[in-house]
Amino acid sequence: MRSHPPRFLRHAAGIARAGLAWFVLVAVAVQGARPEYDWWQAPLSFYLSGPNSLWLRTAYDGLAVAAVLLGVGLWRGLAPSARYVLAPALFVAGGVSLAVTATWPGASPDHAVGDFDAVVHGLSAIASFLFAGVAMLLQSASLHRDPHWRTIAPLLLALAALAFAALWLHALWRELPRGGSQKIVIALYLCWLFLAGWHLRRTPAALDSGA
Repeated sequence: MRSHPPRFLRHAAGIARAGLAWFVLVAVAVQGARPEYDWWQAPLSFYLSGPNSLWLRTAYDGLAVAAVLLGVGLWRGLAPSARYVLAPALFVAGGVSLAVTATWPGASPDHAVGDFDAVVHGLSAIASFLFAGVAMLLQSASLHRDPHWRTIAPLLLALAALAFAALWLHALWRELPRGGSQKIVIALYLCWLFLAGWHLRRTPAALDSGA
């Protein structure tokens, strides 16, 4: 019989899922409140400045916290054979990059920025996607080594690969709608993070070694 999940993993997974839900709700609400932009054409970064932008910045920060907690939680909750030391480091780096992205909004039609702000925003945005995407792939590739994760490992690996492929498609195929393609990529990332958080909460207590 599976035991109750360890307290740290339960709280980490719960806070992470709350951060994910907060991001989705705020992102949808802020876009709905900004009719001057076509959500299918405008990237999400356009909404980081102007009316209601503070809400979206807090949502970015919540998503950053979720990535960090899931990275640490997976490290603690997985069997030693399924751990990659690089994975939690990449999740933390991705979370930090995401917070930087929100702190230095990029240029938009209604918001001009200096060269420094534009460079910081652009690099941190790219880094957040790359760090988290590689972390998802690395971690998904080893999940089958943990009996608790074996059943969901193929789904998470497929989802991570699809998300990473979609990221490169968005980056290289410039004719795609910039808003729509970016939001599809974000949705795939969020699905992986949510599923990982949901399954992490059910981790057997014996695996929370804290190592």
